[in-house]
Amino acid sequence: MVINALVLAGSANNGKLAKVSPEPYEALIPLKGRPMVDYVVDSLLKTSEVNKIVVAGPKELIGRYPKERVEVVSGGESVVESVQQGFAVLPRDAMTLVSTSDIPLLTPEEIEDFLKNCPEGYDVYYPVVYKEAIEQRDKTVKRTYVTLKEGTVTGGNLFLVNPRIVDQAIVKAQDLIKLRKSPFKLSLLLGIGFVVKFLTKRLSVKELEEKVGGLLGIRGKAVFSRSFGIGVDVDKPEDLEVALRHLS
Repeated sequence: MVINALVLAGSANNGKLAKVSPEPYEALIPLKGRPMVDYVVDSLLKTSEVNKIVVAGPKELIGRYPKERVEVVSGGESVVESVQQGFAVLPRDAMTLVSTSDIPLLTPEEIEDFLKNCPEGYDVYYPVVYKEAIEQRDKTVKRTYVTLKEGTVTGGNLFLVNPRIVDQAIVKAQDLIKLRKSPFKLSLLLGIGFVVKFLTKRLSVKELEEKVGGLLGIRGKAVFSRSFGIGVDVDKPEDLEVALRHLS
């Protein structure tokens, strides 16, 4: 599978991380002397399946990466706008891996493992990472978990996307993206039946796939994962400490 990649690096540093770094964008927060986004781009560059990479983020990143592989475009004020900016310059004839810029522990091996577990026939693939896999590596990591029939999981920070469905689905997806770290509010959006099943821990991944896919008009597939780097992002000071401990 040959794919392209989009890194979303446009988020302003106006949240919890602003307490520990003055950088204007989260992607530029330094980890061991390098911007956080560098680690994500490096892993994508080392992944054999990845062809072209687009980084939607601050102008400070222009010229930082090999120009034959990586193009930097302006990021938007929201995740949705950054997605639209990135796909405006990406080819629409290949699947695209969409990544956030705040997962510096991501490795090429984890990307390849995710890709090989994406079966054909779907429009969007989204990793769900087992809680036990994260805690086996580091019990101090704080994540938002949800317990489903298949186990206790957290949402990953990668999407494998068919570019042809982006325009039709992105606006509808905005509310779901905003609620991705609030499982209960997400269940409310999806309907009372989901609320009941969520509270009683009887909600299945298949039911989520069908419901969300129906709302967006797409076929979605959850991909179970044990990848630490996919499941751990950096959006608060304690996450930064975790990343610094684990970076080689």
